[in-house]
Amino acid sequence: MQSEKINNNYDWDLEYLLDNKTLEELFDEWKRKKEKILLLYPDFYKTESNFINWKKENHEFANISNRLLNYIDNNLNEDVINEKWISWSQRMSFESQELSNKMSDSTNIILKNKKLILEYLKNPELKEYVRDYNLLFKSAKHILSEKEEKLLSVLSMNDEGYEEIFSTLVDGTIKFEDVCNSKNKIIKVNSLADVTLLLKSNDRILRKNVWYSFNNAYFKYRNVLSNLLYYNYLTLNNNSIIRKYNDYIDAVCDDDEIEENLILSIYKNVESFKNLYKKFYDQRNLLLKKTYKLDKVEPWDKSLDVTKVFKKYSIEESKEIILKSLSCFGNEYLDVIKKAFDERWISWLPKENKHSGAYSIGGTRGLEKYYISMNFDKTLSSVYTLAHELGHSIHSYYFGKCQKVHADCRIFFAEIASITNEVILSLYLLETKTNKKEKLNILDELITGFFSTTTRQIIFSNFEYEIVQKIKNKEPITYDVIKELYINMNVKYTSYNKSNYSNKKYEQSLSTILRISHFYVGNFYVYKYAVGQIPALIAGYKIYNGDKEFIKKYFDFLKSGSSLSPIDTIKLLGIDLYKEDSFKECYKILEKLIQEYNKLL
Repeated sequence: MQSEKINNNYDWDLEYLLDNKTLEELFDEWKRKKEKILLLYPDFYKTESNFINWKKENHEFANISNRLLNYIDNNLNEDVINEKWISWSQRMSFESQELSNKMSDSTNIILKNKKLILEYLKNPELKEYVRDYNLLFKSAKHILSEKEEKLLSVLSMNDEGYEEIFSTLVDGTIKFEDVCNSKNKIIKVNSLADVTLLLKSNDRILRKNVWYSFNNAYFKYRNVLSNLLYYNYLTLNNNSIIRKYNDYIDAVCDDDEIEENLILSIYKNVESFKNLYKKFYDQRNLLLKKTYKLDKVEPWDKSLDVTKVFKKYSIEESKEIILKSLSCFGNEYLDVIKKAFDERWISWLPKENKHSGAYSIGGTRGLEKYYISMNFDKTLSSVYTLAHELGHSIHSYYFGKCQKVHADCRIFFAEIASITNEVILSLYLLETKTNKKEKLNILDELITGFFSTTTRQIIFSNFEYEIVQKIKNKEPITYDVIKELYINMNVKYTSYNKSNYSNKKYEQSLSTILRISHFYVGNFYVYKYAVGQIPALIAGYKIYNGDKEFIKKYFDFLKSGSSLSPIDTIKLLGIDLYKEDSFKECYKILEKLIQEYNKLL
């Protein structure tokens, strides 16, 4: 539902990425650089000067790639069924695959010439690459023969298809049925943003019809999505076993430089929040019943604000709130936010066939604009989304400024910078709002946000973990198996009875588990939201309260990029996720927030 007038200020300036060239010209420049790299490749390791030149050329190539790929991908995400951008995306995929295939034996060459490479790395000009090569040498047992690596490189292009099929299906093919409101007026539901807004309507019949329209849309494709999920994980697991890992989980843990027991420990620690979860949502349901005079809280009622103080926020108001709330970071941080607004880094508004949800771009090395896509709908939730994605973009700014080689962000800790912004926004709003009902809404947003990024995401992650175990055990995975497993995970982490989730009346909503986009990417991602939330809740409180020593630690964290292991990067904040202390600290904060929530009632 587009309620803001579309103009250039609310659309992003992607033309900057072309660097005063046409798309074809930038593509030609990329191809020339690609050919140069292939020309240098046979001798890249033979002398120190060759090796230094090789690293330099690859660095420059990555910068051009970031411009080109971001231009194509962001345009495609504006219209996921646009044939021009689908064609360009496939074209780039083929071209990149050719480069990958021709250099598929590079790791084997480096391993064969380990002594030589280690000698080169003593050169101060190459010191930033030492960590990367040490990791490569450490993973030598998972590197296959040159012939096998070449074969896997060719086949890897197929692996990307799962995510692409999922995106095409969910963002371009699956459509929501029109619905009627209580006056029998037909309402069009064009996007997920429409669903989000309509589920906050005061018209309960409309809410119910929208809820069924939304869930039925995915439920109809449950068998297709179940098969896609199964074959995706089967492929991920088989590829990991081929590389001599125990399974897919073992492979991603190795990539993240962690042990599998850390994931299981996080599951256990988040499960300890379940009593607080039930206590809060029981109270929240009572409040919804009282506020809206409901005999029972149905699923289509749960998106309502807990009070009837429903404030709409314009884009300009949201900008002002963000600047004021995040002023605790200091002038440089605020200057980057102002650039994001003034230099049009943001695609603000929903459009038909636009990528649902929100994101801040990856692959930012060499760029000076860190683009954000969102679907602003005037709700408080959209203000939080803006704060969240700006956290990612400003993280990109700092490590881009301070790192030459490691100017990227490991997925493991990527959510810390974004969720910290959300916590600070909440604390600012709680302090500046005088209306008790507004404060209640803000506390509700903060607490539900915490459970959404811990309990909710761990339900998804533990589900994902168990699916991999079933594939290892050669167990069948049908929609019924998926549904039952999802129900069990909900019971495990929420303390609610199984009957709360297995009611036939609401069965359509169980297909939710099939539309988690991160499942189809191949990086075992969603538990990392909890990895982000736990440090972020602690960080948000300390930063907002002016803890100067911690703020210095926080900027060290932002600037470090991927120069350290993920766990050591988080340790820059003084937080060790292998210990229970941080989870206990969060538990205490959460308990106090729920007490404050109950007092406001």
